[in-house]
Amino acid sequence: MSKKLLSKRIAEKPIKVPGNPFWNVFKRFGRDEAIAMVINVLGTAIIALFATNPLLLSVAGPVIEKIGFFPAHIKEALGVYKTTPKKSRKSRSYYLKRAFKGGLTSLVEDLLVHDPIYIGLMFVGLTFYSGIPVWLLSAVSFVIAVLIVSVLEVGVTEARYLLFKKRLKRAGFGITTYYESRFFISTHKNPNKILAQVAKEFNLSHLKPIEYHDKYFGNKLPVFSGRVPKIRLRLRKNQDGTGLNKTAQIIYTRAYEQSKRTLEQYRYFPIKKDKIYFRLKQRMPQTLERIKNVRCRRILKRRQEEESVLRVDFTRIAAHDDELLVSIDKLPAHSSEYILEIKVYKNIKRLIEAMRFVMREFPVVQTTKGKPELEH
Repeated sequence: MSKKLLSKRIAEKPIKVPGNPFWNVFKRFGRDEAIAMVINVLGTAIIALFATNPLLLSVAGPVIEKIGFFPAHIKEALGVYKTTPKKSRKSRSYYLKRAFKGGLTSLVEDLLVHDPIYIGLMFVGLTFYSGIPVWLLSAVSFVIAVLIVSVLEVGVTEARYLLFKKRLKRAGFGITTYYESRFFISTHKNPNKILAQVAKEFNLSHLKPIEYHDKYFGNKLPVFSGRVPKIRLRLRKNQDGTGLNKTAQIIYTRAYEQSKRTLEQYRYFPIKKDKIYFRLKQRMPQTLERIKNVRCRRILKRRQEEESVLRVDFTRIAAHDDELLVSIDKLPAHSSEYILEIKVYKNIKRLIEAMRFVMREFPVVQTTKGKPELEH
């Protein structure tokens, strides 16, 4: 597919993967600790030029080093601020608050976890393995403590996410988990012929076309281990045409690269999606405030960040069996591309087979971006 058929922003950076949660924490916390360690040494050396009190010199380093947990986060925040388009950019203080929150997380982990583990490892090492050079013991203890912090943070984050979903389930929300992949495909291609070819290859049954009407709301939901949250209201017809399906939804998605045991031509970037939905038994609300169910309204409103609303309307044609669904969505506001999606509940192998077929047979651009990103 020619890149001219897609917006330049989408065509040049269609894939965004958050990376392994453990290594993300390890790199972030290890970086912050390393900066803090450098500030510790430099700060102690400077104070030593003006004071010789042993107690002061012993305490100075651990106190001064705490400053080191913030510079990298501030630099990242300012980078995001500068590269965000002006129409989407928030105030500088918004990004600095996020930087402070990130640095504070590392600082708390340092005080509560890293320092006690490091001190304990150093004490044990010096007591039972006195022949080991202190510098080597210090370096090993430092790295082991960072690894332990990383494991603990990821574990705590996953536990928080499970509790978050359980609370929503108790409030009346349903939860559906599945895997999907997305592709952009030129509107120069006939979508019905494409779908017919895929359906024939995988023995799928055709579904009736359905119109979807979505509204996405700015949110302040937490990001759990790279899972990206969205809040939306969705209106569509039931597949059997008997009525309307109205839901309020919290969506969490996390893209990743599917590892391959053998070398081949293609790379695969599926998305794991948790769709947390509440069925609305009322006239379709236009805003979150108009949701009649008190618990649902309170949960969503508490997590709405701003009044901005993004409307996404599209028509979907699809074919499916009990496990695999292939759909093609047309957004009226976009004349150059369709969005082709492949979904499975559990069978990742079948998802990869369908992805391989689509990439081999059609001129597509694989992407991890969704419809809201295309609309911006």
